[in-house]
Amino acid sequence: MLCLSGIAKGQQWSGVLSSSRATDWSQAGIPGGIPSGSWTQCGPTIAPYGSSGAYASPGTIVNAINHTGSGYTSCGSNTYVLLGAGDFYLSSGIRNVGVNNTELRGSGPTQTRLHFSNGATCQGGNGSCLIGFESSDNTYPAGVSSAYNWTSGYSKGSTTITLSSGANITANRTVLVLDQCDTGYSGSSCSGTAVDNKSYFNCEDAYNTSNSTGCSFNSSNGRAARTHRFQTEMVEVTSCSPSCGNSGSTTVTITPALQHPNWSSGQTPQAYLIQPSKYVGITNLLIDGSATSASNATAGPSFYNTAYYWLKNVVVKEMGSIGAYTLQTIHGNVESNYFYGIGKNDSNADPSGINYTGSNNLYVNNIFQNSKIGPLGNGPNNGNVIAYNYIANAWTGDGFLFGSLWDGHSNGADYNLFEGNVLSQALQDQTHGTHLMETWYRNFFTGWESCANGQCGSDTFKSSDVVAFEALSYNRYNNLVANVLGTPGVTTAGYQVSQSMYTTYSGTGKGHAYNIGSGNSNGPPSVQGGPIPLDSVVGTSMLRWGNWDAFNGSTRWNTSEVPSGISAYPNSVPTSCTSGGSCPPSFYLSSRPSWWSSSIPFPAIGPDVSNGNVGQCTGTLNTPGQFAGVAATSSGQCRGTSLASAWGGHINAIPAMACFLNVMGGPPDGTGSILSFDANKCYTGSTGTGTQTPPAPSNLNGVVIQ
Repeated sequence: MLCLSGIAKGQQWSGVLSSSRATDWSQAGIPGGIPSGSWTQCGPTIAPYGSSGAYASPGTIVNAINHTGSGYTSCGSNTYVLLGAGDFYLSSGIRNVGVNNTELRGSGPTQTRLHFSNGATCQGGNGSCLIGFESSDNTYPAGVSSAYNWTSGYSKGSTTITLSSGANITANRTVLVLDQCDTGYSGSSCSGTAVDNKSYFNCEDAYNTSNSTGCSFNSSNGRAARTHRFQTEMVEVTSCSPSCGNSGSTTVTITPALQHPNWSSGQTPQAYLIQPSKYVGITNLLIDGSATSASNATAGPSFYNTAYYWLKNVVVKEMGSIGAYTLQTIHGNVESNYFYGIGKNDSNADPSGINYTGSNNLYVNNIFQNSKIGPLGNGPNNGNVIAYNYIANAWTGDGFLFGSLWDGHSNGADYNLFEGNVLSQALQDQTHGTHLMETWYRNFFTGWESCANGQCGSDTFKSSDVVAFEALSYNRYNNLVANVLGTPGVTTAGYQVSQSMYTTYSGTGKGHAYNIGSGNSNGPPSVQGGPIPLDSVVGTSMLRWGNWDAFNGSTRWNTSEVPSGISAYPNSVPTSCTSGGSCPPSFYLSSRPSWWSSSIPFPAIGPDVSNGNVGQCTGTLNTPGQFAGVAATSSGQCRGTSLASAWGGHINAIPAMACFLNVMGGPPDGTGSILSFDANKCYTGSTGTGTQTPPAPSNLNGVVIQ
């Protein structure tokens, strides 16, 4: 019980989730929030320079951030470099290595605009970015030359572990990356075979039909982790015994507590070290990548090997591949930003608004428009919270990448919380490995996007991924609680399991609330493994409770969908979230956050929410010039039609959705050009004005979608 003390204290999810299937998500992000509001300015304000015909070096800005430029050498810690109002035209990215306690701040995203023609080498030389903060130790997963053996202290909830050495460890400075060999592998070189244990299966290997080993269709995700060591947790060292720096066996106190339940000496657990950059951030500016390409600028803002970092009130415009990249990070806040046109020329890679790895980060209250994917976990990540994000138009011209949120794109996406998001589809893929113990709470997933106004290329209706929640083979132990799934008129079935996720819908434009355990009989080009079989354990290990879906038109409270009888990691029938009662407002927040307007109910989504203000535009689906079928908050947003009550009244617009529709004036299907955005005009925590109040639900009419 003492080992479980880190998660046994009162949690928001107590009475709903078993402690083996959850973690303390309240510790995600920067404790106490972003600290730079009280910081002082470093040196003089930097005036705009360069022009559209003559992009200039970013050296002036880089030198100021590094306190080496004239007028900046005397700056101390906890300061910000201020960019003035106007347009900066920069010929390369702003790369900052080994910087601490410093923020790059603009005068507002509508005032300070940074235009780039190229990126700079970032991420320890492993990528390129337009603005980057990274540590100076250059410890990237594929380049780790040595690691310490982890010899004891494996229990979930433990805050002390024993390592073979404490050399080079500094208390309150060093971050440990803990990992172990995948299921079926052991030894210092992690040798073995990925044989499915029909339970908690940690795997990255391509599926082999000859011996039924493996799990994925494209094998490992390369440099995202050490080979066959994709289960990871990043933790901070707070103290050591007998001492930090000791070259012998050392007991290390860590925070946060261990989250995975399956750490085992038989899988050769180890730890390698990072000395991260700490307390660095970017705020109040626009980053324009429209003159770059995916080859010369992988990402806009980038944080690599950083702790306590932030990105806030930033517009990221037209990046070829990735909007914001957070790689091997811990305790960061990416909040209240606007990403537009991400993945504009990257049809074959993994375009995403936020591409993340790491532990205990908070990605919250962001808006994504005309971006192929919003948040994407693209390497080992655990204990993160992805919450209250709004995705309008997961743009694509290739007819396939419609899934607007992917929890992971490799092995090692575990114990993350997805709460209160509004988007078209949540997808758990099988491309590079397994995802385990993920929790989905109070989200609204439509399972559909209109093809009325050009966002689907040449398609007249959405012909693939017409499903609200998709957990493919080997994605096990999901918790789905109090979500709203599907679209009336589109979601014509509850769930299905199919050998192929690609040919399920036969071009009908209709879909399902769930796709659970589907295999892969005819995967995408360059498939290495497969066909991947169906996986019944995805369904039998999944908790589904209190979810409303458009097929049934009601909330389901079925004890048969609670995995109370399974042998490993069962979950009892919830007691604090029941039919006729109320569910916890949040699984990570103890109260309404400061940026949440008092005019918006908290919680905004769920079976215990009634008389919500989100309805459905009437008309004929996929009709050009209309927004028929999409979610909106007033008839005026429906372009020539009206608004009907829908989704059982269980949805109010979250702050990001209200900002996009009511303040920014965005169309409800997300089409169109970039809009003006400033978090100070949308969110209470910035100015106290809050969002505009949408029409009262009683004004909605009852017109039926044709």
